[in-house]
Amino acid sequence: MKNNKPEPPLPHDACIPGLYSPPVETAATILEARLEAAGRRVAAYLRHLPLPERSRHELALKTLTTLAEDPGNNPSQAEARAMTILRELLAEQPVPLFVVPGPPVQRMHMKPEEMDRRPWVRVFLRLGRPLWNMTAYFFNSRLIDMLTYALLIAGIHVLDASLP
Repeated sequence: MKNNKPEPPLPHDACIPGLYSPPVETAATILEARLEAAGRRVAAYLRHLPLPERSRHELALKTLTTLAEDPGNNPSQAEARAMTILRELLAEQPVPLFVVPGPPVQRMHMKPEEMDRRPWVRVFLRLGRPLWNMTAYFFNSRLIDMLTYALLIAGIHVLDASLP
């Protein structure tokens, strides 16, 4: 009988071409990646500004359109340039009056804070608390042990007295 070795299985890449191959980096894909990172940062910044939603989107679009002309050499430069462009655009834009950065103010009666009119009570409590804790610890742990030993000694004494 011949010694036929089984053929090794084909790698996944041979079965399905292009499955595990890394994407080809072209100038367009690099630009898109930089614009994506800058767009995420710009969107996060604009989300926390008191602006209407429409103007947020317009500002982000203007920023990314201007950034696409010169994105820089790396993603961090693109993000920094995007933030600079956005700040310049925000400086030109007037702040709308109907947008309020916080919840509306509701003026109502507030209960006054309790004032300590006897400071000596607070001093006494502050000084007495460690003593109180120490006695509580003693009575919760050591007293039970002492009572157990006392009962044990009393029991031994009674048994010793009953023997002739």
